[in-house]
Amino acid sequence: MSRRHALAAACGTSSEYLWQIATRWRGKRPSPALASVIERESARLGPESVPKEPMIFGESRQSAVTQISTLADTRMSKRALRARLGFANDKQLATVLGLPLAQVESWEEERALPALPEVLRLLGHQPQAIAEAPPEDPDETRIVPVETA
Repeated sequence: MSRRHALAAACGTSSEYLWQIATRWRGKRPSPALASVIERESARLGPESVPKEPMIFGESRQSAVTQISTLADTRMSKRALRARLGFANDKQLATVLGLPLAQVESWEEERALPALPEVLRLLGHQPQAIAEAPPEDPDETRIVPVETA
């Protein structure tokens, strides 16, 4: 039994209807209830997963950042990043980065992108937490136990 047939049986529908939904044949889309059943059963059945329908489940912000980060490189210039993402001007880049337009416009066109948290997040780098050093006690070596009478 193929995976498609097993998924159709688990969802209570036909494999042909699953094919129609997957290929959007004649505009067919699953109901939200069927989409959640397909997602649940697909996860239960095995390693393949049915992509979530953005019209039903909403756009995943993380996937958008992941898609952009695969297109970008830390050594890229502002001009190269705009060209790679298909942006015509700095305003679009500033909007995606969530930075003021004046700040993005101040970057040189052919220099590497600055290492700002917004830029690094777009490029797919995770911020690393800096471990705090324990407070130093200047009297640590001078204090000795006191014996009481």
